[in-house]
Amino acid sequence: MALLAALVVYPLLYNVGLSLRNYRTGEFVGLHNFARALEDPQFFASLRATGVYVSAALATELTLGLALALLVHRTIHSGWARALVYVLFLIPMVTPPVAAGVIARLIYTPTYGILNVLLLRLGAISSDVLWLSEPATAMFAVLSVDVWQWMPFVFLVCFAGLQAVPADTVEAARVDGADGWRLFWHIEFPYLQSLLLLVLVFRFTDTFRVFDHVQVLTAGGPGATTEFLSLYLYRVAFKFFNLSYAAALSLFVLLVTSLAFAVLGRYLVREVSA
Repeated sequence: MALLAALVVYPLLYNVGLSLRNYRTGEFVGLHNFARALEDPQFFASLRATGVYVSAALATELTLGLALALLVHRTIHSGWARALVYVLFLIPMVTPPVAAGVIARLIYTPTYGILNVLLLRLGAISSDVLWLSEPATAMFAVLSVDVWQWMPFVFLVCFAGLQAVPADTVEAARVDGADGWRLFWHIEFPYLQSLLLLVLVFRFTDTFRVFDHVQVLTAGGPGATTEFLSLYLYRVAFKFFNLSYAAALSLFVLLVTSLAFAVLGRYLVREVSA
């Protein structure tokens, strides 16, 4: 209990106290920093960018991970081949996010980045694409790293869930004429529902606090296109040294994530106990 208080309760209370006073003078300012956040267009811009990033990352990772799990489950039956797939999918997950960002930066760099070189040789583009300097392609670049690194997590969880589907139930469904989509929707999907909700909870909390590879790739640019909440908080706290305002922003973030986590957790508990 003392350890919990030292690691969780004290930092939270310190953060609340910091948000209610001026960090430089120590003067009590009440809710001034919270009111300032509600009038801060950059805060809402970072909130919108985070929403776009989280929505796109979750949709892509869940769709691709589930589709690949189904594909491997139905087409690869050899034990060693499946083991090879597991190993290949584990590599991105054990790669440090900063290293993943550096690798992606080398891929997307203009002039000598391998992606532009390949597209030029294939004739798909006529000049270098500035992947990290244009708003649409910069968002795509940071998203691609997240999908590359964490879609395998969705794949592994879904693949494990598919192994739990009773073989005799699947065979009986096939005898009754169910295959493809109908087999998945009526037989396999009910076994995956609670796992997908669990994955959604984990990935939501993880993507919401994304920082490392985005800082390496774009540092929040171009403009504020990829300046997500975590990067904006970092800029306010450690570049502008406005720790009181950063503390107030972090409490807003805590409130948003807590509400989202409460909703997802409620659905998860309902599915698990059903």
